[in-house]
Amino acid sequence: MKGLPTLVVIFMISCITFAQNDSQILLQKIENEKVDSLKVNLYNELSSDLIRRNLDSAIQIAKQSVRLAERIDFKNGLAYAYKNVGMGYFYKGEYTDALINWEKSLEVFESLDSKIGISNLQSNIGAVYQTKGDDPNALKYFINSMRNATQIKDTVRMATAYLNMGTVYSNEAPTYSKALESYEQSMAMFNAIDYTEGGAFAALNIGELLLKQDKPIEALTYLEQAKQSYESIDGDLSVTLRYMGEAYMKLGQLDKSLEALQQSIEMADRRDSKMEKTISTIQLGKLNLEKKDFTAAINNFNEALLLTNTTQVLRDKRDAYEGLAAAYSKMGDYQKAYSYQLLYSETKDSISDEQYAETLGNLRFEFDIENKERQIELLNTENELKETQIANEENSRKLLYALLAILAIIIIGFTLQYRYVKKSHKRLDKERTRAENILLNILPKETADELKEKGFIKAKQFESVTVLFTDFKQFSVVAENISPERLVRSVDYYFKKFDEIIEKHSLEKIKTIGDAYMCAGGLPSVNNTHPEDAVRAAQDIIEFVRITEESPPEDIYPFKVRVGINTGQVIAGVVGTKKFQYDIWGNSVNVAARMESNCEPGRINVSENTYELLKDKHHFSYRGKIEVKNGLKLKMYYLENQPNQQSA
Repeated sequence: MKGLPTLVVIFMISCITFAQNDSQILLQKIENEKVDSLKVNLYNELSSDLIRRNLDSAIQIAKQSVRLAERIDFKNGLAYAYKNVGMGYFYKGEYTDALINWEKSLEVFESLDSKIGISNLQSNIGAVYQTKGDDPNALKYFINSMRNATQIKDTVRMATAYLNMGTVYSNEAPTYSKALESYEQSMAMFNAIDYTEGGAFAALNIGELLLKQDKPIEALTYLEQAKQSYESIDGDLSVTLRYMGEAYMKLGQLDKSLEALQQSIEMADRRDSKMEKTISTIQLGKLNLEKKDFTAAINNFNEALLLTNTTQVLRDKRDAYEGLAAAYSKMGDYQKAYSYQLLYSETKDSISDEQYAETLGNLRFEFDIENKERQIELLNTENELKETQIANEENSRKLLYALLAILAIIIIGFTLQYRYVKKSHKRLDKERTRAENILLNILPKETADELKEKGFIKAKQFESVTVLFTDFKQFSVVAENISPERLVRSVDYYFKKFDEIIEKHSLEKIKTIGDAYMCAGGLPSVNNTHPEDAVRAAQDIIEFVRITEESPPEDIYPFKVRVGINTGQVIAGVVGTKKFQYDIWGNSVNVAARMESNCEPGRINVSENTYELLKDKHHFSYRGKIEVKNGLKLKMYYLENQPNQQSA
């Protein structure tokens, strides 16, 4: 998962900013003011402005406001003072202190029954939970903020709630469309009231969402829009520059990426924003990985880990561990790489699990039901206005129908939810009885036996393994133009046959990622036939796909397939503590993937290593040295045998 989307945390009811001299004048005015309640309000205005420029001073002024408001029992001023203290800690990345102060502020607003204040603080508290990786609690607070803002028709807070809800939806690919819908609703609301900073937030998050979908050019359009908006109000550009650095990296413009990320870190440092400095430092580590400066990358990721000791943001810990695992793997230090991979998996599992996903789903379901109810109520209101001359009896009957429709929606919703929960419980009971079979489906038999016997699985190095990759031509294009049901049915049809083929040729299935299928020979049981086994399996796969293309079964899309093969050294082991996965690592895996990505559909592309082992058994055609990622050139060979026709 990429960096955390930008959350909106609302400052004061009025969005006033002051120049440096104006702040000094305001401070002098506070010192001369004799009415204590006015003094509290002036302290709050000054601390709100300082949050944009000097976080420590903002916190100090806000705490003075808290002490004065408590002494004179001025609750409204006390609520805003606590809010500003929390705001300062939030932007410093000290989330525990932010949460403590915002909960105190919310408590005071609730005692005053201030809907605008309640909605504001619910949104801000949700931002803390979202930043710390607790999406269910975050979404709960954002939805409650939306409810209160809707009651008082507060456009700023409604737009803020939509934007912050979008940041939760953007954490998982299946809900990207809901994230985009929320961001666009937020942007439209902010633009309608000429709230420049809010519109910039929305543009920034749309740009970040496009980056997650590997659309850097489109993302830069929105990021430039956000940058111009922030510059027009002298706002903080650190987040925008970080995303621009990521976009430039995706486009291969590494110098521009480095410049943007360094500026982002400098700006975060000036504002003592540990949260943003952490994320930008992690992104700088990824850039150094791309530049093959592994020592610098390790330093970046370790610096980010040190910052998370203060912020306690699990997502940032996870990303730093993932970066360290990748860096040490590329340096050939597989023991450290494996250790950090385990820490990455443990942290990732602690962020989300099945109950987590179910909780998010239930919250989204409840919110959608509420939206439908509001739409029905609005429709009924419009009908009543248009038909004011219709008899009271007719109006009463229509109102009754509307109420029955709302009741039916609620009953259907609860029924569906009850059935889903009941079905889930039944499925869990069934899965417990099949634990042994599931374990064998996840892990090779030898590895599963080792886990049952010792309680752990030791990573192993294999000196000679043949890795085989496949993927389908133009899969993404096809996926956008056929129904989801047909897409899944088609991929399942092919992969089931691939499973049969590799089992026939004594290969071990490693994993599937989208339309990519990965397997290997020579592990976990060592053998000398794995290069030949892999080629035989590849020939069978090509032949099966060809036959299917000529005469596809009903409702199966006829894909074309590419196959890449490489032989070499790998590290094999199991990652995760809750969800096991047998996986392999090493440059040999990367080369096999490059063979596949540089292959023509319907062909088998092998590396120089595999060619040297099989050149006396099969016909190959030399393709020359072909450039792959980062300017590296590799020798490649096409297998020219007919399927399963060995050369004489």
